[in-house]
Amino acid sequence: MEHKGDRALISTQGAFIYEFGILDDFTTKQLPHNVTWGLSLLYAMEHKGDRALISTQGELAHALRFLASVVSQSFLAFGDILELHRKFLELSGSINRIFELEELLDVAQSGASETVTLSPSKGRDFHSEDAITFSEVNIITPSQKMLARKLTCDIVPGKSLLVTGPNGSGKSSVFRVLRGLWPITSGRISQPSQHVKEDIGSGCGVFYVPQRPYTCLGTLRDQIIYPLSCEEAELRALKLYREGEEISDNTNILDMRLRTILENVRLSYLLEREEGGWDANLNWEDTLSLGEQQRLGMARLFFHKPKFGILDECTNATSVDVEEQLYRLAKDMNITVVTSSQRPALIPFHSLELRFIDGEGNWELRSIKQ
Repeated sequence: MEHKGDRALISTQGAFIYEFGILDDFTTKQLPHNVTWGLSLLYAMEHKGDRALISTQGELAHALRFLASVVSQSFLAFGDILELHRKFLELSGSINRIFELEELLDVAQSGASETVTLSPSKGRDFHSEDAITFSEVNIITPSQKMLARKLTCDIVPGKSLLVTGPNGSGKSSVFRVLRGLWPITSGRISQPSQHVKEDIGSGCGVFYVPQRPYTCLGTLRDQIIYPLSCEEAELRALKLYREGEEISDNTNILDMRLRTILENVRLSYLLEREEGGWDANLNWEDTLSLGEQQRLGMARLFFHKPKFGILDECTNATSVDVEEQLYRLAKDMNITVVTSSQRPALIPFHSLELRFIDGEGNWELRSIKQ
């Protein structure tokens, strides 16, 4: 009942957008042709008596081409004017999202007491340091569909978890609940802090890598160190530098470490391919393929070196050999991963399998024998 008015508003907006699309398509594509034919017919009727003259025929053809061009461009311009309304609505929605995000960030920074109110459920506990724990958690979609009933699972360091199941069974729902995007109605979740620590050796507690990693505005260097600034990344890289060696430039130390990471994920060719190397500032989402973006997301994971990596099908666009190498690197770096994937090649890199059976609340947890 609380969201009945919102659903009606969304339905009305959807109907308006659909009708607007029909009007825009008719105005910019169909109507210009009809108007052109009508005006052409009127123009031809005026020269009915002397259309047999060659000079008149040439003038008529030239006039018709000019007329068609003018009418077409005029209606396209009118269509652009109509399109401004839709673009204005999109811009208004984006501004509203940014405003809400700023409000949440202000509340999150105002103190621990207010931070607790951001959690939609009292069953969340972000103070666990050693494990991710689900204790009798009901995972329910916003439309009130039960995906997992009383989910109980402990993910401890060194025991990676593979989440499997049919399409639509709720594999990604585990990550949405874990990230706080969906509330929990019962049970309890414990996990390490997701904030990046000052000591890069221990890394942050939890780091999330989605299927299509976010590419920020900035240089190639910024893509790997995100969300840190260059100064913060240099300071953290300096702490890992071997003592006793001569230090000439903090940026060189950071770039040396980033180059090693790029080589590990097989993206070192970007330094030669893109003009500017580390300082190349491009639209990376359009420049890189999905497979390259996913390897860049894994490079970001290796740089931050968290205790737990949440990997939501983030390597499904890479080849199997590259995928196995990425997971082998994560294991060598002692990063415990929670993976959603259907590829059998990843089974050896996990100790537990959480399988959603039917998307109706049934699940099973079993140990993977290596």
